[in-house]
Amino acid sequence: MQMQAETPCIRCGKLRVFYRKWNYKADGKGFLITHVESVCPDSECQKVVDEKFAEMREKRLLLEDKRKNVLLSRRTKKNSYKNLF
Repeated sequence: MQMQAETPCIRCGKLRVFYRKWNYKADGKGFLITHVESVCPDSECQKVVDEKFAEMREKRLLLEDKRKNVLLSRRTKKNSYKNLF
């Protein structure tokens, strides 16, 4: 197995520590993908980072939903114009 790169915490700069590791195959076949999760050694800092990532994830999901709705409304508008002629 390859050595894992040491990564600093994005908030405090301390070196992150190993938390857990898991393997899976994408779509149940193909190459084995290994995920390694690391966390900040300062638990309070990690809580803040987790909250920040949760906010970012929520914003991204809202933007994706908004984009889907815009595309759907454009399609329905386009189809309604076709039905007029």
